[in-house]
Amino acid sequence: MEIFVTIGVKLIISFFGLWIITFITGRKTLSQLTPLDFLSSLILSEIVGNTIYDNEVKIWHLLFALFIWTALSYLFEKATTHFVKFGNMAEGRTVLLIDDGKVNQDLMEKYDIEFTQLLFMLRQQNIFSLSEVKYALLETNGSLSIMRKSEEEQSEQSSSFSITVIDKGRLLEDSMRGRPMNKIQIQEWIREHGYQCVEDIAYAEYKEDGSLYIIPKNKP
Repeated sequence: MEIFVTIGVKLIISFFGLWIITFITGRKTLSQLTPLDFLSSLILSEIVGNTIYDNEVKIWHLLFALFIWTALSYLFEKATTHFVKFGNMAEGRTVLLIDDGKVNQDLMEKYDIEFTQLLFMLRQQNIFSLSEVKYALLETNGSLSIMRKSEEEQSEQSSSFSITVIDKGRLLEDSMRGRPMNKIQIQEWIREHGYQCVEDIAYAEYKEDGSLYIIPKNKP
């Protein structure tokens, strides 16, 4: 009977302890969690999970662990708020991947982001072509914030459905199931646009109206 009472008390303490930690360090939705927040939640789950059913860990041990972790979380949160450089180092900074319609290939390479990943995140916001995007920011939580080009900046072709045909200098004959492309035809298209070598193209997409949107590789 005593062990059930101990487990019950530990669960009650853990419940209110985690609630207090969340209240003190700030409420965030799942979409707002930074990598540091995610790591913190994992460690908290380990602290609570490993102490509830361990008879050798007393209630006072659990209280001590929760108190120390609450203090550390609070101090760290305040430090990232008041010291900008430390906050940038701990939680990262927003990254401008597309600036005024131009893809920053250096930043994409630095943060190990593929064009296919970028297109996937754009499609989640009902954008099917890079040519529609004026600004794209990679947030610290991994989400993508988008500003579309204005109607004056976009052409009718910009908003049309497109398929990736070249990625990092490689021809993609079947990048999307249901719409295979002809390798010879793709090579003819890029020659018509003044490119003799596929390796010189970082990214190219084929639009349903028959046009190509091409991003050349940065010159070293």
